[in-house]
This record gives sequence, C-alpha cells and structure tokens, in this order.
Amino acid sequence: MKFSPLMLAWLLPGLVQAAASQDMAALEKLADRFMQQEMAPRQATYKLGKLDRRLVLPACASPRVDWSNAAQTTGNTALVIVCPDSGWSIRLPVSINEKQLGVVLTRSVSAGEVLQEGDVKLVEVANPAMARNVLTSPALAIGQTMRSGAPAGSWLRSFMVHAPYAIRAGQPVKVVAGGDGFSVLSEGIANNNAAVGDAVSVRLSSGRVVRGMVQPDGSVSLSY
Repeated sequence: MKFSPLMLAWLLPGLVQAAASQDMAALEKLADRFMQQEMAPRQATYKLGKLDRRLVLPACASPRVDWSNAAQTTGNTALVIVCPDSGWSIRLPVSINEKQLGVVLTRSVSAGEVLQEGDVKLVEVANPAMARNVLTSPALAIGQTMRSGAPAGSWLRSFMVHAPYAIRAGQPVKVVAGGDGFSVLSEGIANNNAAVGDAVSVRLSSGRVVRGMVQPDGSVSLSY
C-alpha cells in the first residue's frame, strides 16, 4: 500500500509517539516495589491508585519513585514518579492503613503478680474503638505489677499495671531532707506502698508525718 505525503505526515508523529511513550503499567509496578520496601518494617497495608492511561509521556530509562511529601507517609497520601532524563514527574495516590497492635495476656493473672515475657503478646486490634489505654509494646508490660486480676486474652491497659513497689507500707525507710547548702538524714516508717518516682508518706521517729519522693536506692527524698 502506498501512502500519500499528506497521510504520512499525519501518521508518523503518532507512530513515533507510540514507540517512545512511557508504559504506565511499568511505572505502577515500580511504585508497588517501592511501597513493599517502605512497608516492610511497618505494621501497615497499602493500596495504590492508578495512573491515567490517557497520559502520554516520553519513555524514561530510569524513573525514580519517592514520597510526594516525606512528612506524610500514612493515611491518604501520594508518591511522586520522576524521570531525571526527560524532566517529567507525576503523582500516584496511595492509601496507607497502619495496623494497631496491642498487648494481651496469654494467661490468667492475679493482683500483685509481676508480668514476665511469656505472660503477654502483641496482637492486632481489629476494632480501634477498643484500643483506648491498651499498651502498645510488651516492653511496657514486662516487669510491671498487676493492680488487679485479669483472665487470659484480656487487653492489658495502662491503668491495670504499675511499676514494682520499691517501698511497702510499714517498711522502715531512710529519709533525706535537703536544701540549699544542707542535708539531713533521718529514719521513719512508710505509710503506703510506692514505686520509684512516686510520692510516699512517712512517719518519722518524732511522730511527724512528711511526704517525699521514692529514689532508686529506696530512700525518700524531701526538698525544701
């Protein structure tokens, strides 16, 4: 078949454009690999949008993918695909859903028990409405003392545990009173249980009752 010069002039730009246009599906695959790498260390799922197939861009030998906004990498956000050679860039929407994880008890525990590593595990919180006050890491639970008993499978919430008591009610304690240029050491009896950093009431040998803060060494510090 012979083509007239006019017909060739009409066909050739389209043929050249088709031969040199960027494959949108290839860009989506590149973006998907980027997201797989980004999500690998995170407890999250994602859903990529689609590029407009009507868009015609020059083919790119080495396109690059990155976050459109590095400060927004969760929720409804976007990627940017850039071609350094041709100078074009396009945005690709992506929706990211962060999984909420919470700590649950693996066995029934009683009040006063100190939690060990095998007593807790992380599971996904299916209903975010149930995640209020739930501990998000086993490290926040291990070594803590239960305030009350709870059955196996219970969500472990922050108000259900406390740090181990460094001082118990009725225990003799050293009381250190300090101020600008002076320090006085005395002894007394604790009136309540308290962990390091908690306030504790102490009855001194003189009968006077004071309140101070429990120190890591088990003493009680008063400041004036």
